[in-house]
Amino acid sequence: MIVPAAEPVTINVMKNNLAAVGATDWTWNVNHLISLSRPIDEEERPNPASTWEVFNNSITSLPHVSSSKQSPVSHAEPPSLDGDKVTLIQEFQNGVGKWVDLFDDERHFQRTVVKRALESPLLMNAICALTARQVSMVDRAELWKSAAVYYYAESLHHLITTLGLPASSPEDTLPATILLSSYELLVLPGLDHRRHVSGALTLIKSHGCKASSQGLIGAAFWVYARQDLAMALVHERPTMLPPEEWDVSWVEQETREDRLGNKLIWLLSKIVAHTFGETNGLSIELLRSTQTSLMRELNAWFESLPASFRGTTYGPPSPEGFVKRWFAIPSTAAAMCMYHLAYLLLLVEGCNFSLSTQDALQSDIDNNARSIASVALSPISDGALVQAVQPLFYAAKHINPVCGKAKIWALLDRIESQLGFHTGDRIRQLQQQVKTC
Repeated sequence: MIVPAAEPVTINVMKNNLAAVGATDWTWNVNHLISLSRPIDEEERPNPASTWEVFNNSITSLPHVSSSKQSPVSHAEPPSLDGDKVTLIQEFQNGVGKWVDLFDDERHFQRTVVKRALESPLLMNAICALTARQVSMVDRAELWKSAAVYYYAESLHHLITTLGLPASSPEDTLPATILLSSYELLVLPGLDHRRHVSGALTLIKSHGCKASSQGLIGAAFWVYARQDLAMALVHERPTMLPPEEWDVSWVEQETREDRLGNKLIWLLSKIVAHTFGETNGLSIELLRSTQTSLMRELNAWFESLPASFRGTTYGPPSPEGFVKRWFAIPSTAAAMCMYHLAYLLLLVEGCNFSLSTQDALQSDIDNNARSIASVALSPISDGALVQAVQPLFYAAKHINPVCGKAKIWALLDRIESQLGFHTGDRIRQLQQQVKTC
């Protein structure tokens, strides 16, 4: 358990006010905490309750820019450090930051974002908000939960201020917005997914950020893409940013694991668009042709992999028939889960079920579902486990018998209790499926 240092005055004020109202209304808490920390002449300004409100209400208007290369934002003063912030920054670098940087060998969020946070109150508070919230979910610590609300409120204020600057830099605003939307997913996972990712999407479009962008902007784009994809899988609809607009650039005979993982994110987003997209007016022949083409692309990706990427099986099968694999690089375990998820989608989900050949269908479905479970039940990193949540849902949906489903339910429950990543809704969906069968 992470123990907070001596509480700063702001946290004490915050705790007292939260206790006074019972901390039952999250939106009220955010608005009230912002008003506590703002000068009196700002109290008339409407306070946002989420990043969605920051970008969609008339609180601020985002300046139009044509290039992601902006001059650095000049901050009035660097953010102050205290024991709690240092603890949360270190926890971010050892925990959530690794999840975010799963497909980034250069670790931009653990390194570049943290360095920029020393000069950026926006990034500092966003890091602290997300980390405090995740820690509170794992340790069940009310103080860290209260601290998370405070840092989140501060982040929204700094986001409004930063977006209002003529030369606001996406190197601050985009990573911060992604971290804050991750916070919102932990707090309100059932909210319409558009509210979680729309802020980052607005910045990506406004600043011309692309998959091929360099440095922190490119890294942040790919984190957004994973978040957008995860929400698309939850709601069974295409990603908000269509994959044909990503401006991807691939190298032949690629060997870097992070780039191979990102290429699979792009392929899976294309598969999701085909699987869950609008089919009215499309012929069966065209849909089948698209399905075949996507399978071809997926096979080509798999065949291009270094041998170590696929993992090495070891040990006897479990009673449910799962076989563990060892992965030398953490991101490759997550990528293999997504690869088998891509095949499941192309075989049996959305428009694909009626397109697939029935004779080999069930065995292919079972093999891919079992492969996902086998990888996720192996000794893989926390970040890979978090990335495996959506593949695990689809694996449990299609795997038989019930004992295999129960094993995956237990793993999903463990991910939430030990890592603080919300899986409860997915578990309930799976259990309801069994009840109705």
